Amino acid sequence: MQSAPTPPAAPLDAATATLSRLVTTISEDMIFAIAGGDTSSAVLDGLAKRRAESYAAVLEQKILPTMTGSFDAWLAELVKAVAPVSPPVWLPMGEVIAEKVTLEVGARGLRSLFSSKPSEKDVQRVKRLGTLAVRALRATFAADGNIDAEEARTIGVLIGAFGLPHADAAPLYTEPVVAMDTLDVYGDIDAGVARALVRGAWHAAAWDAIDPREEQVIRKFAAKLDVGPDEVEAARASATARIEARRLAGLAAVDAVRFVLSDRVPGTGVQVAADVGMLMLPRRYREEALAQVGHGAPVTLAKRYADLPAESRSAVLCLSWAAALHDDPTIARQALLRVRHDHFAADLGDRGDHARELVTEWVEETLQAAVSLAP
Repeated sequence: MQSAPTPPAAPLDAATATLSRLVTTISEDMIFAIAGGDTSSAVLDGLAKRRAESYAAVLEQKILPTMTGSFDAWLAELVKAVAPVSPPVWLPMGEVIAEKVTLEVGARGLRSLFSSKPSEKDVQRVKRLGTLAVRALRATFAADGNIDAEEARTIGVLIGAFGLPHADAAPLYTEPVVAMDTLDVYGDIDAGVARALVRGAWHAAAWDAIDPREEQVIRKFAAKLDVGPDEVEAARASATARIEARRLAGLAAVDAVRFVLSDRVPGTGVQVAADVGMLMLPRRYREEALAQVGHGAPVTLAKRYADLPAESRSAVLCLSWAAALHDDPTIARQALLRVRHDHFAADLGDRGDHARELVTEWVEETLQAAVSLAP
C-alpha cells in the first residue's frame, strides 16, 4: 500500500513571516560584523543597540535595504551603525574613524534623546578631518584612472560614517577630485590621525594593487602631513600585509557559504556567497572566487585552507553559519545544515559547534530583544 502524499506546508501567517524577515536582517548584520573583523561581545552588542531602530522597522513591516536586495544602501547603513563601535577593517580610512573622527556616537532613535549632542568644536573637527580623508581617498582612487562604481560607493560609505550634518556632508558626495598638489592641509592634526590618514590611502591603493601613480599621490600626501619616510614605508607594508591576509580567509568564507548552502543554487546560495565575497575579499583577489560562484560549480573539500590561522578559521565558520540562518531554516533543515557545516569545519581542521553556538546565541538574543520592545 502506498503511503499518502505529504501535504504541502501551510503558508506562514503574517506575524511569523515578519519575524522570519527579521531573522534574515539580523543574520545579514552578523555577516557584516564578522566580515568587519571584530566579533567581540562589545562590538556585537553595540551593533545590535544601534540597529534596534531598524529591527523595530522590520517588525512594523517597513521596507529596509538588505544585503541581498540593495547591497550598496545596506552597506552604507551598516557602516554608519558600526562606525563608533568598530569600523570594518576592509574600509579605507576606517582607522581615521577609529580616532574618534565621527559624530555617529551612542544609541539611535528614542534612546538618542537622552544622549548628549556633539559640541560645535567636535562638529568642526570631524568636518575638517573627514573632508581631508575623503579628498585623499578620492585623489588616490583617481590617480590610476576614472573613479568606478565600487570606488564611488566606498567614498560614499566613508562620508556617511562621519555622521556629519546634511549641509556639511552633501557637498562631499559630489565634490570633484582635488589634485594632491593643491590639497590644502590646515589646522593641527594629531600624529595618530596623520598616520591613520596615510595608512588609509595605502589601503585604498592596495585594494586592487598599488599603481605607481597612486604611490606618487600618497607620498605627496604624507609629506603634507609631515609623516616621515620610515612611517610611510611601514604604513605601506602594513596595508599590503592586511590585504594579503584577507585573501585566503575570504576565499575560504566564500567556499564555506557555497558548501553549506549547496542546495540553494541558483538562489540564496549564489547571492549570499557573492555578497560575502564582496565583503571579505580584496578586489584584486575577488574575480577568482566570484567566477566559481557565478558558474555554480560545486565545492570540493580538499584541505585547501588548512593553513588558515585559528582566528580566521573561527571567522569563516561563524560567517558560514550566519549565512545558513539567513532564510530562517526549520529545525529539520538546520540538522542538514549542521552536517554540512561540520564537514567544512573538519576540512579546515576545526569544529563547527562553537561557531554555531556563538552565532545562534547572538541572533536569538537580538531577535528576542527586538520582539520584546515591539508594541
